[in-house]
Amino acid sequence: MFVPIRLGPDADRVLSFAKAFVARVASAHPNELTVEHSAAARHGRVYLDPFRNAFSQTVVAPYSVRRREKAPISTPLNWSEVTTALIPSDFNIGNFTERLARTDPWHDFFADRQVLEDAEPLLARL
Repeated sequence: MFVPIRLGPDADRVLSFAKAFVARVASAHPNELTVEHSAAARHGRVYLDPFRNAFSQTVVAPYSVRRREKAPISTPLNWSEVTTALIPSDFNIGNFTERLARTDPWHDFFADRQVLEDAEPLLARL
């Protein structure tokens, strides 16, 4: 998940918030989600990785071809597309022109940047 943040906080502050946020989400859904870094300790749960928010960390860029079988493409999704039936490899180089013909889920991504200072007290109250 990506959230556009209004300019201001440094990487350390964003990482601190991200760690607290994913820890809270994982604790609310312990059977499905985890903050356990070790793959062996996850036991089939989805890893919530706050560390992509640390200074100099990278992520796979949207619309990048992945080096995997069927050449899947990293693509933003609308929430309506996120279901238990989702198969990431269905978004691949062989069919991606069809996807590009639709409205980009990120066409207005940066239009509503969030203020981290507003979110911090809300997280603390959860």
